[in-house]
Amino acid sequence: MPSLTKVNGFLNNFVTGTVFSNANLGFYVATIRSTSNGGNTAVDLRDADGDGAGEADQIVELAVKGTNAIAYFAPTGSAGTLALVVDDSQHDATSIARILETIDGVGTDTVVAAADQLTFA
Repeated sequence: MPSLTKVNGFLNNFVTGTVFSNANLGFYVATIRSTSNGGNTAVDLRDADGDGAGEADQIVELAVKGTNAIAYFAPTGSAGTLALVVDDSQHDATSIARILETIDGVGTDTVVAAADQLTFA
């Protein structure tokens, strides 16, 4: 009877402390800032989420649409944090930052980085 010997296996795919995807998904965290001068003033996304009647094309909506996010999370708070799950073949941190910086009210001090953790409550 033939047998298989595991030679390389799934090295580092199941290591704790690692964000890993079996699909072509990219997990990113953006800190959206209103400044372009090094002032690093965060945008309070609670004021830019389109939760009121007639509030369309707010920062959160435009960020999600612009990146074609598969999923996102905007925490309730003033830190300007927006977590995005995107098609990783279409984006990297730099391309997401460029997209965000085209939105009115978002400055070039905005920072986007690959997520190093996923949190579920």
